[in-house]
Amino acid sequence: MENPGSVVAVMSTNQRNTGFSSCQHSSALALDFKFCLGEIEAGGKSLIGEVYDQGNEPLCVPFAYAKAAEITERVFLINNGMDPELVIPIDPFELERRFLDKRPDGGPSGVGLTKDAGLHKVLHMGLILRSEGIQRIDVGPEVIQLEESEIFNQDGTYIAADVSSIPRDAFENICHAMAEGIPLVATYLVGKARGRVPYCKSYKSPSLRRIRDKKGKEIGHAVVLIGAGMQKGKLYFYFLNSWTKRFCARRNKKGEIIRGGIGKIRESDLTKNVIKLSPPHEAGGERRLEDQPVFDISNINYVLMKGMEKQSTAQMLQRLRDREAANGGYIPAGHDDDGIFRDDEGVHKVVVTNVST
Repeated sequence: MENPGSVVAVMSTNQRNTGFSSCQHSSALALDFKFCLGEIEAGGKSLIGEVYDQGNEPLCVPFAYAKAAEITERVFLINNGMDPELVIPIDPFELERRFLDKRPDGGPSGVGLTKDAGLHKVLHMGLILRSEGIQRIDVGPEVIQLEESEIFNQDGTYIAADVSSIPRDAFENICHAMAEGIPLVATYLVGKARGRVPYCKSYKSPSLRRIRDKKGKEIGHAVVLIGAGMQKGKLYFYFLNSWTKRFCARRNKKGEIIRGGIGKIRESDLTKNVIKLSPPHEAGGERRLEDQPVFDISNINYVLMKGMEKQSTAQMLQRLRDREAANGGYIPAGHDDDGIFRDDEGVHKVVVTNVST
């Protein structure tokens, strides 16, 4: 495959004429912009591959991680002049099983888990991808072909170079990562109309207050951020879902799906900091998620997953790291999770019992 250059270069060329061009975005403001990895091809090959289908199973988190890993590898191959179709996706069902194997029924001395089960899932699945790796769906001769790409191990497992977070209110930093061709795992609250979003329309998450006033269930959903934009000062993200191409489908006059699987969400609707799987040879930096010797979330990882840029999280992290150093290592977190994001896995619901801090 001919090397098309970096994804950034491809984007700067293609995005003038692609990227949801059928949507009527206003150009009244000079700063209005939009870009989406799902609308970009390099050498005739898609950056994002096929849209996944998690079916009726509550598996949005492992499916989001599987797709984020696949896109990261596809972009890496494109940037190195290789065919992105050689990438073999990881098995999201195996990632789910690995997570469940780590999830205890309860902690020592009667200490249970914090109430935000989704936070545990997003964190630990990312750490599994870095520390253990996950087998690919089908390991064949392609593994041998891709050994020189340094993204496949000889046994066919995927291992993330690193895992880190970006504050959900750091819009420019999130955009920069995606402009480099790196997708990000994100979460938001969903309501009853979550599957009926028209093409080109932004999904508006129900407010937490509204859910609680109606005594409804807080249901979270994980997706992959693949683009962003601003229209009349309002910020939004493009995300890739795992609900087939029928989600947010664009159809022709015959009713046939031209494009689907990609939605829009307001920047303010993200409920957790976004997670970045580093491409080969790239470290996570100051926001690298720390290893966890226990299942309960550490103070540092809690801040990395939930603390926003406006909350001066850099100073918070430094204080926590100084405290860990003074105490000779890892310090588990207190049970102060606010439960904003609950994953859509009712059978995995976790309740705090007999908590002592």
